[in-house]
Formats: sequence, structure tokens, C-alpha cells
Amino acid sequence: MSTYFNSEVPDIVLKSIFSKYDVDRSGALCAKEMKQMFTEDLGMTEDQAETFRYLLDKDGDQTLTYGEFQQWMRSGDRFKNIEDKSRFYLISQAIEMFKKYDVDGSGTIDKKEFRKLMIDLGAKSKNIKAAFKKLDIDGDGQFSFPEFLKFLNWVPMD
Repeated sequence: MSTYFNSEVPDIVLKSIFSKYDVDRSGALCAKEMKQMFTEDLGMTEDQAETFRYLLDKDGDQTLTYGEFQQWMRSGDRFKNIEDKSRFYLISQAIEMFKKYDVDGSGTIDKKEFRKLMIDLGAKSKNIKAAFKKLDIDGDGQFSFPEFLKFLNWVPMD
């Protein structure tokens, strides 16, 4: 993906871009603000913007803080998830599956939603509780898309 950003872009530039889209000055970009930033300033398509909205929302709160944005822009894998077509396809498929089971639209999958997913995948009822516990690392009763993607193990994310 052709972009004028690299890992050396000054913090003031990143902060300026982030602030431009943080119209409510909450310190975090909501889904609509993220989509605008990704498409208008980072040159992504709508599908690519949705992919990154899910990938960068580590805690499932459906927002992107400046710290999360800065960390991503400084990482070496900024655009590899959309530049690699097969990787992008697999992540897109995982997003569709995640959305299907995130019935309440919370941006996370809770125990009830996970149970439905696992039963649909043919898992035995007795194994579901242990599988959920393994995924729910922080013990808050839910997990985000990046955790779900790790669970699927379709695309290496480390």
C-alpha cells in the first residue's frame, strides 16, 4: 500500500491526524471517526478500513485511542494485513464470522455467544467452558476480535 507514512513519522504529525478525526475530543476515535481517518488520510478502501477497525480494537470497546494508533503506526506491520491479499481475505472472513456471533454488536463475544459459535462448529458441550476460559485471558467474560483471530489460528498475528 502506497502511503507517505513510515515508522519515523514525527509524533506531532500522528497526533495532528488523530486529532483531526477525534471531533468530539474524547481522546478516542469511534467506528465512524476511524473509518474516516483510514479512508481519507491513510488511503484505505472501506473494506480495508473495517479490517483495521477490528484488528486495532484490542479490548473490544469499539474505539481507538491515540496510544493504540501511535503503537500501530510505529509497528513494522502497519499495512501487511491488507497488502497480502490472502491474509486480507482470511482476516475479512474472520471478521464476518465474528460479526455473526457478536449478536449484541458489543464488539466482543461473551460466553453465550461463544457457546453458540462452538456448537455451530461441532464442539462438544463439555469442552466449551474450558475453551472460553483459555480465550478470556483477563477473565472479564468476553473476548475481542484480535483474541478471536488468535483462537481461529488462520493468520499468524505475532
